[in-house]
Amino acid sequence: MKNIKFYKAVLPLVMAGTLTITGCGSELGSDVSEYDVLSTTNGNNTDNVMSGVEQLLDVHNEDFKLKVIYTSGEKEWRITSDKELNMEVYTVGLPSNLSVFIDNVHTDTSIISTKAVFDGIEQDTMDDRIHNSQMLGFPISDTVSYYGINEIEGENKDFITGFFYGYSSGASGSVEQKRYLESDFLSCGVWANRIDSIFDLIVVDNTTGEIRTMSVSSTLIVEVNNKITLSDGTVYEYDKNGKRKELTK
Repeated sequence: MKNIKFYKAVLPLVMAGTLTITGCGSELGSDVSEYDVLSTTNGNNTDNVMSGVEQLLDVHNEDFKLKVIYTSGEKEWRITSDKELNMEVYTVGLPSNLSVFIDNVHTDTSIISTKAVFDGIEQDTMDDRIHNSQMLGFPISDTVSYYGINEIEGENKDFITGFFYGYSSGASGSVEQKRYLESDFLSCGVWANRIDSIFDLIVVDNTTGEIRTMSVSSTLIVEVNNKITLSDGTVYEYDKNGKRKELTK
C-alpha cells in the first residue's frame, strides 16, 4: 500500500520548507452525500450493520445488473484500528445464454473529513483475482456469488509516514513524523472511510462464443465511531466538524 496521491500533494511543500501540519485548516472537504452509508455501532443507526447495505449496479451494455452487499462485523469502526469489510457480489436477471466471471476486484480505502487537509488521503488498497490458470475468474450468477473480505489496515508504516508533522527546532531542519491518535482524526472532522471498488467482469456468450469485458464501480461510506473514552473514564463525542462534547458530566 502506497499513499501515492498524498505524496504528490505534499512533497513540493516539504521541498520548499513551508509545511507544518499543526491544525485542521479551514478549507472544506468533498461532498459525499450521494453515496450509501454503512453505520457501525456509534450510537446512531446500527440496524444496517447486521443486514448490510445493498447496491444494484448497472452493467455497461448488458441486460443484467450486479448486486453488491456490504456488511461488517466490527463493533467499532475506527480510522486507527484494523478492520474488516465483507462484500458479496452476484448477478440479477442474468440471461441463460451468458456466463459471468469476476476477473479482478480492486478496492481503495480513503479518509473522509469535513476539512480538506485530511479528506481523500488513501489509507489502504486491495486486489483480489483468481490465482490459478484453470478458470477465467470468479464465477458469479443469480445463484452463485463472490464473497470477499477486505482487511483494512489502521496505521501501517506507509500510512504514518504520509503525515509530516513539521520541522524540528534543531539546526538540522529534519522532518518529524507523528502517529496520529483517533481523537486527532475526529477533531479534524474525520467522520468516515470511503470504500471505492472496481469489479472487472468477463462476460461469455455461450451461444456465439463471444467474450467481452467491462468494469463496474461501487462506492460505500463507512462511518467511524465518534466517541473517545479516556483512561479516567471520561467520554467525549465528536461531531462532523470536529467539535467535541463531554458525555459523562
